Amino acid sequence: MPILADFGCNEQDYVDFGEHSDSPRPQDCPQCGEKHCLIGHGYYQRKAKDEQRVYRIRVKRWRCKICQRSVSVLPNFLCPWRHYLVRVIQAVVVACFEHDLSWKQVAVRSACWGTPALRTMQRWCKAFAGSAPAWLAKVQTFLAQQDSPSPWLDPQGEAPQADNAAAALLAASLHLLAWAQTAWSQLVGYGLNDRLRFLGLWGAERGLGRLV
Repeated sequence: MPILADFGCNEQDYVDFGEHSDSPRPQDCPQCGEKHCLIGHGYYQRKAKDEQRVYRIRVKRWRCKICQRSVSVLPNFLCPWRHYLVRVIQAVVVACFEHDLSWKQVAVRSACWGTPALRTMQRWCKAFAGSAPAWLAKVQTFLAQQDSPSPWLDPQGEAPQADNAAAALLAASLHLLAWAQTAWSQLVGYGLNDRLRFLGLWGAERGLGRLV
């Protein structure tokens, strides 16, 4: 079972660090819920792709002393069960839902980007659109609790103008990130192109499951 963590570096720096990457030990076992029961259980290697190359990423694995199941800690520039980096996936999702490009236009762009086959990108967008309603509801509830003056909650603001839940979630994520940056210093460097990387972290802490 993978969980996400911010290692404070990009994919190339992570590869360069190799075994010296400081993987955080989860406090609780995500499988059985017991606390302080995880011990190191080696690494496994997975491949991650961007527009030009393949990275070989060493992923730390932990094992629970109670339930005997394992958990891996993925750097959040990766997306669980996807072979491409999060930033590549975000570029496609944004093109589809925020820029409202047709699949033909996305395919033309992908030829320049070096991104995968159209069918793969369609799977990404279908998965994101399927997850968006539940994630959007959680984001809006959280903003209402933590940041009630948020412009996103304005009845005349951006939310009513969004064409669909996927587009709304992309827009709402910026408001959520703006709030989060006031609470967590490690997010200061996050920007427009880090929305899915941030959302993955935020959602993982709340058990929201798979985003893309």
